[in-house]
Amino acid sequence: MKISLKLILICTCISISISCSKSGDDMVKDESSLSKGIIDPALVGSWVGTVDGSFGSADMTMILDEDGMVTAEGTTDLYCPINGNWEVLDNRFEIKGNDECDGTSMTMNAPYSKTKLVGNWNASSGNSGTFSVEKQ
Repeated sequence: MKISLKLILICTCISISISCSKSGDDMVKDESSLSKGIIDPALVGSWVGTVDGSFGSADMTMILDEDGMVTAEGTTDLYCPINGNWEVLDNRFEIKGNDECDGTSMTMNAPYSKTKLVGNWNASSGNSGTFSVEKQ
């Protein structure tokens, strides 16, 4: 009984060692190399502009909070208000959220700028378009 228990423990240790080892290509060598988004205080505040796309053109206001939350609302009911999170990642502004109408997920992306954000939006429903807002 003692021999079989030792054998089981040895086999288990070998199995764990083999399954846990990976080639260097599969492993992240340095956690600092992972991209992490930041909340840039320079972007916090009200942004006003337009949204265009699947539902035509409308004026839009976005409020970027210092805790990374965002609300965005167009001047037409066709564009549902959006609630989500924003960040700057790899020199790009990004919003991920859901609309208030039916929870459709959406993203907005633009090159980073402290004064004007011009980019694209995409919804899980297949709708898409562009947006352009300026810091107030």
